Amino acid sequence: MYVIAAPNSGGAVLGFMGSGGLALCLTVLLVFGVMGKGRIKLNTGRAGLVAFLAGSSFTAAGKIWASPQQVVEQGWTGLGVGGAAGPFGEIGIGAACTLLLILMLAAPLNPVRASVLGIVAAFTWPTAGDGAIWAAPSQFVAAVFMMIGG
Repeated sequence: MYVIAAPNSGGAVLGFMGSGGLALCLTVLLVFGVMGKGRIKLNTGRAGLVAFLAGSSFTAAGKIWASPQQVVEQGWTGLGVGGAAGPFGEIGIGAACTLLLILMLAAPLNPVRASVLGIVAAFTWPTAGDGAIWAAPSQFVAAVFMMIGG
């Protein structure tokens, strides 16, 4: 579990949020924005972005927020990603990351589907390793979260 800003930090723009608080806020924004019945309506692109941000904050928050990440990891393992051959043969993590990008760019998405892909990408891309291009979005988001909180 990571703390976005120390509880007594006076320099935090939004005050103390904590990683769990940030995860909660982004999740509520995502849910109500995708529903689109309030003042904020997330279109497909924005829903995917907010979902990616929310998923990244889930990783930082840990505890109950780690449950979606565990489900995604189990799903990839079941398909044979990063380990023994699954029903599609052995699939490397790079292939899984590329598949997510192709789906984001080419599949017919609505805000709900874009949200699911965004969250799955937030959990999958960092597992490609620090040297891979897939880790860059997550590292950027983590740096921005640290600037907001600290």
